[in-house]
Amino acid sequence: MRLFVGGYSWTETLARGVRVVMTDPATGGLVLTGSFTDIPNPFHLLPSPSGRTLYVAANVPDGRVHVLGVGRHGSLEHRGERSALGAGTVHLSLHPSGRHLLAVNHDSGEVVVFPVEDDELLGPAADVVRHDGKGPDPVNQAGPHPHMTVTDHTGTFVLVPDKGDDHVHVYRFSASSGHLSALGRTHLGEGVGPRHLVFHPSGRYVYVVGELQPVIVVCGFDTSGALWPLGSVRTVPDEADGWIAPSAIVISADGRYVYAANRGHESVAVFEVAAGGAVLKRTGEHRFGDPFTTMPWDLLVDPSGTVVYVANQMAGTVAALSVDPETGLLGALGAPVAVPDAACLVAAPA
Repeated sequence: MRLFVGGYSWTETLARGVRVVMTDPATGGLVLTGSFTDIPNPFHLLPSPSGRTLYVAANVPDGRVHVLGVGRHGSLEHRGERSALGAGTVHLSLHPSGRHLLAVNHDSGEVVVFPVEDDELLGPAADVVRHDGKGPDPVNQAGPHPHMTVTDHTGTFVLVPDKGDDHVHVYRFSASSGHLSALGRTHLGEGVGPRHLVFHPSGRYVYVVGELQPVIVVCGFDTSGALWPLGSVRTVPDEADGWIAPSAIVISADGRYVYAANRGHESVAVFEVAAGGAVLKRTGEHRFGDPFTTMPWDLLVDPSGTVVYVANQMAGTVAALSVDPETGLLGALGAPVAVPDAACLVAAPA
């Protein structure tokens, strides 16, 4: 399997480059095979369904969305770019129709919709919405900080967790025009800082991980676009203290296990999905090392469900973890591969 790895640095020297890594799920083997170094802070990556294009979000003050062509053996070439119409572009997603790309500007608070042309380049923005809320944390929540977009299984609704205002915003999406219409927003608790979310395969439950508090909020979701909290579970043991900032959440293809990465605690937490999806039970964790040595920033579950890949930003590595098929628990698998400032993992379409 081929992985594309994005990078991010908060220092004066920005990360540069998208790396290409080949994997062997049987052995955990990871080999760096290529790179494209002309994009600063390529924070988030998104392959097109055809595999011919890789979209790249540049997390810089003048946010950009770059379009890279993908060659037969994973080589990358720049084809075009669009202004993201805001600052700090951190996430990209495609509507299930494949006709629109959604970009999120963390620093300035926008969600931007671009049409995808027949040649997979991006047209001028079809819509821009800006959040305007804030939260109780004067440093991290002085204004809106949307962090991702996720479209529901029907393609009707777009969910946007906003770290700045402690809400998940729900929009109705027009597949014909690319316009977003606000339906409502759901408050998940003071100072939670919603960062990322995933749907249960049934589409009836949503799991939202906070960045400012180490919790996952389990929500119900229905066909009207209504979203409501059902309960929460910590991503670290009760005795864990210090700075802990969850970064990523993923679910196995069969819907049995959820995994969450904890920066600071330097761990990946494992949860069993229970009660048909309505409950998460924390069953274990994989620890990497001492605080501020690893910074697990992104997770990717292999399609086989046997491996979880981890982008470790501070360690500058991509690591493979084996998945116990009976418990979902994780173990080290093979040696990590060096990838400077690794912050995003995506798999090339099969």
